[in-house]
Amino acid sequence: MDAETFELTPDMVRASLDGHVPGPISEYWVQIDGMRWPVKEVISIATGVARTRFNSQAARRWLPQLGFTVGSDVRSTDTRGAAPRMRSARRVGVDVAALEPLDQVDVAARFTWLLAGEVTLDEDGIPAFPMLPDRPGLYRFDFGRDEEGTRVIYVGESVSIRRRASNYRNAKTDRSQERTSRRIHKEIVSHLGRGGTITFAIADEVVLVYGGPVDLRLRSGRRLAENAAVLASQLDPAVAVLNIDTDLTEDDGLVGETR
Repeated sequence: MDAETFELTPDMVRASLDGHVPGPISEYWVQIDGMRWPVKEVISIATGVARTRFNSQAARRWLPQLGFTVGSDVRSTDTRGAAPRMRSARRVGVDVAALEPLDQVDVAARFTWLLAGEVTLDEDGIPAFPMLPDRPGLYRFDFGRDEEGTRVIYVGESVSIRRRASNYRNAKTDRSQERTSRRIHKEIVSHLGRGGTITFAIADEVVLVYGGPVDLRLRSGRRLAENAAVLASQLDPAVAVLNIDTDLTEDDGLVGETR
């Protein structure tokens, strides 16, 4: 965590939680000895570090490695660690299987990642990118493999790949409005500062297998390919994806662009 290493065992985590009460669970929880806790709260208590130093996805990756069960229930209204409430059967009321079919959607996207070069740190410790095209497309940071052999990546899309790289380079302060730019900026600086390497790849042509080329000037086209790339990576147990679901939907301050 930011070049600082922590060694934890399941018993150490349990001992650290003694005397604490689970806080509100907004979405993701970890179950420890029959009690559900917010995932970041457990890591923060066990390590003694502030929750701002790591994200929920990291906590959800570490806790299962300790043998704990992690889950989510976005509809849960329980905020004190008890089991999530289930939706009443009386409120469902619709037999989806009985609905009349109208249209079928069959979409498959294909594109090739192209090696753009390496991301490095300049003499001021700021991320420096290779030469990039000023055109719409996808991009991917490849942080290589971590100590556990897991490949770590981040995938994004932009109406201008060159301008998007500039956003990451300039997201130096917590005053920045671009939360994901700031988060990935810190990941880049931390990783390169520890002697790691980052490969930057781009894709500026996407084809629908049954429909021809995708106009990447359209946000919907870029998001289709971005989401496909993220989902495919998330399904690979050998890959850790730094994307958070909100990264794929929230605007980052650039017109026509998501993170």
